[in-house]
Amino acid sequence: MVRVRFAPSPTGYLHVGGARTALFNWLFARHNNGVFVLRIEDTDRERSTDESIAQILEAMRWLGLDWDEYYRQTDRTELHRRAAEALMEQGLAYERDGAWWFRVPTEGETVVHDDLLGDVAYPNSQLKDFVIRRSDGSFVYNFVVVVDDSDMGITHVIRGDDHLNNTPKQILLYRALGRPLPRFVHLPMILGPDRTRLSKRHGVTSVLEYRRRGFLPEALVNFLARLGWSHGDQEFFTRDELIELFSLEHIGKSASVFDEEKLHWLNQQHMKAADPERLVGLVAPFVRAEGKVTDEMWNGIDRDRLTLAVERLRHRCKTLVDLARVLEIVFPVKIDREEEIELNARQRELIAALVDAFSGMDEFTPEAVERAMRETLASHGASLKDVGRACRMAVTGRRAGPGLFETIALVGRDITIARLRELIKE
Repeated sequence: MVRVRFAPSPTGYLHVGGARTALFNWLFARHNNGVFVLRIEDTDRERSTDESIAQILEAMRWLGLDWDEYYRQTDRTELHRRAAEALMEQGLAYERDGAWWFRVPTEGETVVHDDLLGDVAYPNSQLKDFVIRRSDGSFVYNFVVVVDDSDMGITHVIRGDDHLNNTPKQILLYRALGRPLPRFVHLPMILGPDRTRLSKRHGVTSVLEYRRRGFLPEALVNFLARLGWSHGDQEFFTRDELIELFSLEHIGKSASVFDEEKLHWLNQQHMKAADPERLVGLVAPFVRAEGKVTDEMWNGIDRDRLTLAVERLRHRCKTLVDLARVLEIVFPVKIDREEEIELNARQRELIAALVDAFSGMDEFTPEAVERAMRETLASHGASLKDVGRACRMAVTGRRAGPGLFETIALVGRDITIARLRELIKE
């Protein structure tokens, strides 16, 4: 059975590179009906924090990367000690200055068989002896990762290629401990737009920051999957499609470039595909964060109307922040306009006539709105082109959007009338 693991160090937040590694391991496990292990590597006692662990777990849950087994490395110290003592007893390790050192063979070479990169050979003469237990009794990464991976039956070690140079040391430890080797897959790095290694200076922050910025988890998962993996020219994937199609054979050998414009595009596509009722729940905190719509307003609006508004207004929105701002139009609040509206006397007369027509309407459907507007304007020798743009800007604050009649009906009679009256007062 396939058994893989994601083993973050809890010294900070879960960032994009780590999230992609977690995702590839998770997809490989789910595709093969295997086991996905989450192991917190907290042996760096000075830098590891419970806050970081909580943030990592929250980010994993938000992304939907559920784990089958969970471990903290510090809970396994006794097993690490026994393995280290076994090496000492066999003369494969020795003590110097209070630390325990692994004895590296002086001849030959150690070959890393990588399923993605092929064979990479390291002369043993260049490796040198290395510490497995510090003088304070704590164990180092290269040692405990071997003990843990072998104890947990990890079959495939899928991780970033920044770990490649650690791998020959780990292979020597596997052999010294008499434990079978897993298969190794080292993923190429992720680059920023300037083709240097992705870092905070590129504006890329923690996974949870993308949640705060209004991205959907399925969009970020889709985006991360495409950073180094492909299935033909397909860009949009559901989670089920990713699980069905994912394979190690389709991981590229070249570095991937983080393209936030593509992330925005993917998020827009996933927002279009999402269940509108779910989007209502997701957008709620973003609407409140804008500071115009009160809890009383939000709770007082008809849920079906709100769901319909989300369904109609989401298509031009790239994030939940965008959707929250657009959604304000259905609440009795002052909206920001993309541009100022200048009216002549004739236009003011026509809009005043529309206000009168709307005031006398009982039914306020898109069809009824269209009929009222066209008949009223025609009776004044005018047409929609004379005031349509001004009406849209007054009611929605935007130059473009869904059909004008549909939008006005969605906003509702009372709010529409109030905004048009405000317009002709200016």
